[in-house]
Amino acid sequence: MSSEKTKKLLDNLKNITAKKDSLQTKLQPSCSNRYWPDSKTITLPSSYDKAKRHKDDENEEFIYIDRVYGGLFGYQSLEQKDGTTYKGKLYHKRRLMQGADGKNFYSSCTATVDGRWFDNVGMPIEQPKQVEIEKEEDKKEETPTVEMWSSEPKEKEDKELGMLKKLK
Repeated sequence: MSSEKTKKLLDNLKNITAKKDSLQTKLQPSCSNRYWPDSKTITLPSSYDKAKRHKDDENEEFIYIDRVYGGLFGYQSLEQKDGTTYKGKLYHKRRLMQGADGKNFYSSCTATVDGRWFDNVGMPIEQPKQVEIEKEEDKKEETPTVEMWSSEPKEKEDKELGMLKKLK
């Protein structure tokens, strides 16, 4: 009989801990993660077509979007539409685009592991057709090579080095 009571108490305890804290603050995405579909300033990926619509203070409809921030000093972060920060790796690539003058140029973009793409201002885009991975600079420090008398002719440099060795 006591095992049934214990089991019942434990089940009730699980239910209590499973309830959400009523004082817990709800994550609120940044205001800059809002996009008004009527503005037509950019074309969002098709994954946003069925996004939940919200109303602002002026009763206009908007949706929350994922957005990449930073990059000026190398650090970038992705704030997701639910207000959380993306924990995965962001990959820096560049896409081939055509300018108004008809000439091709490269524009930097960012990609996530799960297939989301962002343009150079952090707005979501469809996956580009032509992409090139940006080469990261080697971060290994190499021992610097010191060249003495580099402007001098080779014979004069050898003569100077020979004289210096004799001084030792």
